[in-house]
Amino acid sequence: MVRITDSIARAVSITSRTNPLVVTLSKLDDTKFRRSEGLFLAEGIKLSEEAAGMPEIRYVLIRSDDGMADERIVRVAAQSPANAKVCVLSTSAFDKISTEKSPQGIITVLAFPERIHHRIAGRMADEHLRELHGKRILAVDSVRDPGNLGTMIRTAAAFGYESVCLIGCADVYHPKTVRAAMGALFRTKLYMGDSVSGVFEPLMADGHRVIAAALDEHALTLGEDPLREDDCIVIGNEGHGVSAETLAAADAVMRIPMCENTESLNAAGAAAVIMWEYFRTFHG
Repeated sequence: MVRITDSIARAVSITSRTNPLVVTLSKLDDTKFRRSEGLFLAEGIKLSEEAAGMPEIRYVLIRSDDGMADERIVRVAAQSPANAKVCVLSTSAFDKISTEKSPQGIITVLAFPERIHHRIAGRMADEHLRELHGKRILAVDSVRDPGNLGTMIRTAAAFGYESVCLIGCADVYHPKTVRAAMGALFRTKLYMGDSVSGVFEPLMADGHRVIAAALDEHALTLGEDPLREDDCIVIGNEGHGVSAETLAAADAVMRIPMCENTESLNAAGAAAVIMWEYFRTFHG
């Protein structure tokens, strides 16, 4: 343990749960408030280490009643941008903000990283198509569980997917999404659209093959039919699968071969299997 102010001279102390900053940040567990403020929470030592140095950091919050903290926590706080505020909070004030059951003593508050996370209003822009040209893409269609969404983003990063397209999905800045995605959320380019046609039509026009993961007797079979390195694979909703609109727009459907009497994998599991097969094919 080290004394915080010895290492971070600019750190300020907040003890009251009714402090205006504490009250404001405590509302970031609400989706509408996150969007209105353009801020989200990254909680815990590992996530804060992953975020360290990002220009989007606005606050680093450290829990401490006696001015002391873990060396890793102080080191992360000291690496924050000069314009970020480092606040030492009482346990009561810190717990008002935290969404964790067992907080680790540090919360990093970041602005939405719009330099890598793009919201698409209508049709995907030419600049986005240039970024995606020739690359493998994971597209996620109407996945509503934040944990599933975060897991897919993390898995995509593990298997070499630099970009993920999201259509009508859960909030990527929901605490459960951030926690499940871990540091992948800070490295992955996200394209968040509200329209199937606005995302897939431009990709197809640019030469990508859009393939929906679904059960169909006429589907391509993963592991048997040829893959293309710039394919865009679409994973659908947890309960209903890929939407009818996406199925109608897709170039093809792909199924994962499984044992008999097995209905399906969950969305995150299916995404992992398919992305692994592409990784094995092109990087094995």
